[in-house]
Amino acid sequence: MSGKFIEKLGGERGSILVITLLILFAITAIGATMAMIASMDLKIAGNQRTTTQSLFVAEAGINEAIHRLSLPNPTNATVGGWTGNAAIGDHEPYNPKWSARIYLTNPAAAPPGNANVYSTGTLQDPNQPYLEYSASGGTDGVLTIEHKWKDRDGDGIRDANEIVRYDPLQIPPENFATGFPVEIITVNGHEASGERVVQVEVTKRTMVARTLGALYIDKAVRLTGNCDFCGYNHSVNTPPGTKPNGCSAFHLGSGHLPGVTTTGDEVKVQGSANVAGNPIPIDDASTNPFYSIAEVLGVTEAEKNQMLAQADNTAIRDPLNGITYINGDAKITSNIVGEGLLYITGDLNSSANFQYKGLIYVEGDVKITGTPWILGAVVVKGSADWNFSAGNAGVLYSRDAITNALSSSMPCMVLSWKEI
Repeated sequence: MSGKFIEKLGGERGSILVITLLILFAITAIGATMAMIASMDLKIAGNQRTTTQSLFVAEAGINEAIHRLSLPNPTNATVGGWTGNAAIGDHEPYNPKWSARIYLTNPAAAPPGNANVYSTGTLQDPNQPYLEYSASGGTDGVLTIEHKWKDRDGDGIRDANEIVRYDPLQIPPENFATGFPVEIITVNGHEASGERVVQVEVTKRTMVARTLGALYIDKAVRLTGNCDFCGYNHSVNTPPGTKPNGCSAFHLGSGHLPGVTTTGDEVKVQGSANVAGNPIPIDDASTNPFYSIAEVLGVTEAEKNQMLAQADNTAIRDPLNGITYINGDAKITSNIVGEGLLYITGDLNSSANFQYKGLIYVEGDVKITGTPWILGAVVVKGSADWNFSAGNAGVLYSRDAITNALSSSMPCMVLSWKEI
C-alpha cells in the first residue's frame, strides 16, 4: 500500500468522525426537541384539563344560584350547624339596586350585607372541600346575582322602571312593566391555575292560571254569613284583611272576572254575603266549562304530576308556602299564613283566620266557618250541591297574586349563557 493511499485513507477517517459527530448532534437535537414538544403537550393538556374543570366548577356555582333563586321564600335549610333561609330573591316592589352575593363560606360566617346587598354563604357541605366558584370575602370573584338593568334615561342611576323584566305574554317578552325580573348571575370558576368566568341570565317561569271567577265552582252554591267575593282584578299589594267594598282603591284597570262563576248551577246569596265583579257579579251560564287542576295551571298531566310529586308541603303547616298537595281531606284550625298553590283532593274544612295569596283548588267540598282572607282565587269542584259554606271568608281575585305565588314555586329558566 502506497504512502499516498494511506495518507488519503487517514483523511477520510477524519471526515467520517466529523460526520458521525454531526449525526449524533442531530439525533440529540431531535431528541431534545421531541422531549420539549412532549413536555409542552403535557402542559397544554394539563392547562386544558384545569380550564375545562374550571368551567365545570363555574357551572356548579350557576346551579347553586339557580336552585336558590327557585326556592319558595322562605325555605329553611341546615348547613354545618347553621339553620336559616336558603332562598334568594327580591320581591315586589323590586329594588333596582338589589344584588345577592354567595360567599365561599358557611352562611353563618358570610360577610354582612346591607339594604341593597343580600349576603349569604354557600350550601356546599363544609365537611368536603369546597368547589371554588366564589371567594370567602371581599367583592372580587364573589358569585353575584343582580337585576338586569338598562339606563333608559341616561342618568347612570338605577330606577325601578329600568329593571328588565320577562313576560312570555308580551312581544317582545323583555319589557319594563310586567313579569319577573331578569337576574344576571356571574360566577368565577377556579381549578388549580385555571379560571373560567361565566355569566347567565335567568328568570322565573311565569305561570298564568285560568280561572273564571274569584270563586269558580262546579256545583250549586249557597253563600251565607258575612262572606265577600270580589272578582275585580286587585293589585298584588292589596293589604291583608281588605274586604269589599273597601277594596275598590286596589282595583286594577283590566282583567276583571265575576265574583262567583258556576257551570250553570244556581248561586243563592243569603244574609250579609256580598258578591261583586265585572262584567257581572255572578256568572251561572250553562256554557261555562269547568277546568281540571292541570287545565287551570296550563300544564300537561305529566307536568302536573311532576309538580305534585315535588310538592313543598304535604300537610297543613305555618307558613304554607310553595306547592302544597294534600291527598285527602284537609283541616285548617290555626291562623296560618301562606302563598302559592294549595291543592286538596278531598274536602277542606277551615275554622281559622288564615291569610293566603295564590290559588286554592279543592276537588271535594269546602266548609269555612272562620275568617280567612284570600288574595287570588278559590276553585271548587265539589261533590254535592249546596255543600259549600263560606262563613266570613273574604276572597279578592288578583291575577298577579296568583301568577306571583305560583311562579315563585317554579324553577328558574335560563335565557342566555355566555363566557366572559
